Amino acid sequence: MKNSLVIAGIGFLLSLCQLSAKDADRISQYGIMWIFDKAYPTGQFCTGDYWVVGPVKIIGITNNLHTSGFVPEPGDDGSMVNPGTDEHHGYAGRLDSYKAELNAALIGGKPISANNPLVLKTHSSLVSMVSWLYKSETESEPGMPGFNHSVNRPCPATRTAAVLTVLPEAPPAGSFRPPYCGNDKTVKFNFNKLDLSKLKNLPPVADTPNPDDLAKKMERPWIDHVYQCWGKLLHPTENMSCYGREYAIDMGDVALMLHLDFSKLPGNPKKDKLLISLVQLGIDNTGIADNGGGWPHNGGHHLGRKWPILFAGVMLNDPHMKEVGQWKTRFQEDEQTFYVTQADVDLTHSPKWKPDKRAKTFEPYTKEDIGMPDWAGGHNDAPETVNKAMTTPYRQVNSPVYPRFVLTARIMGQEDAWNHKALFDYTDRWMKMTSGKFHSGDTPRFMLNMWNTYGVKETNGKH
Repeated sequence: MKNSLVIAGIGFLLSLCQLSAKDADRISQYGIMWIFDKAYPTGQFCTGDYWVVGPVKIIGITNNLHTSGFVPEPGDDGSMVNPGTDEHHGYAGRLDSYKAELNAALIGGKPISANNPLVLKTHSSLVSMVSWLYKSETESEPGMPGFNHSVNRPCPATRTAAVLTVLPEAPPAGSFRPPYCGNDKTVKFNFNKLDLSKLKNLPPVADTPNPDDLAKKMERPWIDHVYQCWGKLLHPTENMSCYGREYAIDMGDVALMLHLDFSKLPGNPKKDKLLISLVQLGIDNTGIADNGGGWPHNGGHHLGRKWPILFAGVMLNDPHMKEVGQWKTRFQEDEQTFYVTQADVDLTHSPKWKPDKRAKTFEPYTKEDIGMPDWAGGHNDAPETVNKAMTTPYRQVNSPVYPRFVLTARIMGQEDAWNHKALFDYTDRWMKMTSGKFHSGDTPRFMLNMWNTYGVKETNGKH
């Protein structure tokens, strides 16, 4: 039975998925309030994000999060409509990547109001953010993250975000939210269409995290459309992790957790919230990719964006997402893993070899390494930077994260669909050499226990 709910930890639809529409002249979520000129039919997707039947006229966007004594500057607390996928945005005016014309909370340079409304057509997503406010690096709102001194701004510069979707009619109960990027707001997917038989019920391992703690990390939308490292500055603190490594760790732990038998965990937890959040992340990442976005190699910034797409495709049996391995979209983990060739051997023994000078040691490849799966910061477009040494900068940022989604892909039989075997073989090699340790020497016990229990694969390190 495709949608049998006998899988341990899957309950019936979350109560918010069953909420009927109601008329409202304002909506409040995560401290952000959208105020309308009159009452409109409103409701929630299965994610908890709100929809409204439009067109709709918004006469105010407010929040109750700022600390007394800190006043937003023009450009703070910005919003965007159907945001794009380049480095520019309308969220935080103190960042160099900000463009005032993209800030939907300002019309003609003035805040929206009853006399200066924001009119949203149907098939629109309004992404609203709250900025961190500060007077200096040492005088700021409580909880503000530290400054990134390369831009002299807090990193990230935003605190929270919420998404409002304007639709021509109320969606069916249990619907997933359409992607916030782009102009296509067709409601395509529903919780009751998930193929729950794709989830395993494996016995939990030692050090399994609390599912509720993971659910809190993913319950709000992860806003990730701003290109390259500018996105890190705009990952809202209360919604998501700032850096790509932590993004991938949180996502990967959720991905692994979904294949455990929750009936054997304390407190009778459910998988619903974790499942909904990860599928929605895949839908949102698909929207970013379909609108020209991507996540190319860049230190540790862009880890973990591919697996949510493939996972959502499998769970929803969506042909487009299931073919992510064939897309031309750039994904960091694929661009940084490769098989050593004779060309790599020749290059690292030539004057053209220019490995990152920050490495502690420098090792060229030899003919014995040909066929070995390895890692490089950007082998596809900067092959001269390769370095066999384990001290290569960012190798130990990226590599310990891979086992989470590599193992999950194998558990679900999706290694071929991923379509980049070098990543999987390199991860096997890394785990055999290091037991998954981070550069700090810490070992992520849950991931390591999952790998040792369900993922150990004999390999000679050659393709």
